[in-house]
Amino acid sequence: MHIHFCNSNDKEYQKCLNTFLSPIFLDFQFWYDLNLWDENYESYSIQENGEIVANLCLYKTEIVMKGKKMQALQMGAVATRNDYKGRGYARTLMQHVLDKYPNTPMYLYANNTVLDFYPKFGFTRADEKLPVAEYEINNAITPIKLNFDDPLVWQYVKKRVNFSQELDCLNTAGINMFHIHLGYLKEHIYHLPELETIVIGTNDDELKIWGVFSGREITFAELAAHLPFTGVDEIVFGFMPCWPDLEYELIEHETEPKFVRSGCDFSGLKFPELSMT
Repeated sequence: MHIHFCNSNDKEYQKCLNTFLSPIFLDFQFWYDLNLWDENYESYSIQENGEIVANLCLYKTEIVMKGKKMQALQMGAVATRNDYKGRGYARTLMQHVLDKYPNTPMYLYANNTVLDFYPKFGFTRADEKLPVAEYEINNAITPIKLNFDDPLVWQYVKKRVNFSQELDCLNTAGINMFHIHLGYLKEHIYHLPELETIVIGTNDDELKIWGVFSGREITFAELAAHLPFTGVDEIVFGFMPCWPDLEYELIEHETEPKFVRSGCDFSGLKFPELSMT
């Protein structure tokens, strides 16, 4: 059985892959149009009559965890077309990448229909916790918002320096842009030019900060003083905070099932949401 491979900005392959993925997950064309598919993103597929019928993608991530850097693989877009299920295609693709990258740390997010599949390949379930800080913010500041497609957004995302030593991804700017352009955060990008920072946050029932992208080192006190929000007494973070002057708790919360393999155990920590594939 031939397995097709792509790790470049190949428009013909992308078109074929999107035809397969769109009915199962979502339309990825907007991300392909950003031309952010590079050698770090790999697709492995099985094709019949020129059409992809099964697929598995990997993203080569550089991770820092507990102060140590490591190379890891994030797995995603694992699927088989309905009329080809039961032929072992997903198993074949899974074994192929495990043979190609033996003993390499791997992790993935799954849904509740495949909880028995990944443990067959040495993956174990990992439970995340959510960072929450009691912190009052009452800043009568007129917000400066950026459009999601403003070139400044990419500059901040690409050049950020504020990485958590507890757990963070060092090279997932392309995945960050996927989330920013996907739609659910388009109206929530705040520019703090005094701090050379953008903040992606939503303040509905609670203030949730999804991402902070700073061009220089700042304290949380500086950040909080410039956030254009009022009536806040608690902050929820979609990542592990990196500021020594911030106290927070890690609390239990429901999330999509996460599986890890080969020493890539993030249990008890929060993987950055804007780095998830």
